[in-house]
Amino acid sequence: MKRRALPFVGLALALACTKPDDRVVRGTAVDHGAALFEDPKASPATVNFVSCATCHRREPGERPGEILTGGALRGVTTRPRYWGGQDNDLLTSINHCRYFFMSARDDWTRADEEARAMYAYLTRLDEKAEPKEKEAQPYAVQNAIIDLPAGDPNRGLDVYANACSSCHGAANSGRGRPSERAPVLPQESVAAHDYLGSITETRKAFIEKIRHGGFLGYGGTMPPFSQAVLSDADLGALLAFLKLY
Repeated sequence: MKRRALPFVGLALALACTKPDDRVVRGTAVDHGAALFEDPKASPATVNFVSCATCHRREPGERPGEILTGGALRGVTTRPRYWGGQDNDLLTSINHCRYFFMSARDDWTRADEEARAMYAYLTRLDEKAEPKEKEAQPYAVQNAIIDLPAGDPNRGLDVYANACSSCHGAANSGRGRPSERAPVLPQESVAAHDYLGSITETRKAFIEKIRHGGFLGYGGTMPPFSQAVLSDADLGALLAFLKLY
C-alpha cells in the first residue's frame, strides 16, 4: 500500500494503550466490534500496542478528566466528513488511523469481518446520538511550531497523568507502560535529542512531537494533540513538569 500523505487532520478514528491479548470474540457483530474497539489486534502489526480507545471515548462524558487526542465516536457513522474534512468515507478514515497510529499496512475492505463488526458497533452507539454529535467535528490545526513559556509543574503532573501515562507509564521510570516502544519520559526522549545541543531545541522537538504526532514522520506512531484538547498553557505546564526549561 502506498504511504498516505495526510497532514495534520481531524478527529480521526483511532486507537487504548492496553497490552495485546489473544481475545476470542463470540457473539453478535456488535459484540465483536465492541471488543475490537479496545483491542490492539485491530491491527495485525506485531509492534502495535494501541487500540481505538487510546484516542477516543465512545460518548461524551466517558472517562472524565482524561486528555484524549480524538473526539467521542457516538454519531460518527452519520457525519459527512472526517479527518478535518479530507475524507468523506468512514472506512477510509478508519484505515488512515490504522496505518498512521497502529502500523497496519493492509486496509480493511467492506467485505472484511472486522470492518463490518466495527461498523455495526459504531452504528449501535449512534442510536443515542444528539444532533451535534452527527455533525463533522472541528479540529484546531497548528502548522507552525513555536516555543512556549513554562507553566506550573504541579499542573503539569496532572496533565501527564491524564494525557501521557497510559502509553508512557510513570514519569522517570516508565512503570506501567504497555510497551517499551513508548519511551520513558523525559529521560529517553531527552537522550535521543542530545544532538540538538540545547534544552531549548530539545523542548521544541517535544512540542513538535506532541502537536504533530506521526504526520511529519517524526513522532513515530504517536497521534497529535491539537490545541482543542491540550491548550498551550497545559502543554507549557507539562514541559515544566518534565524539566524541559
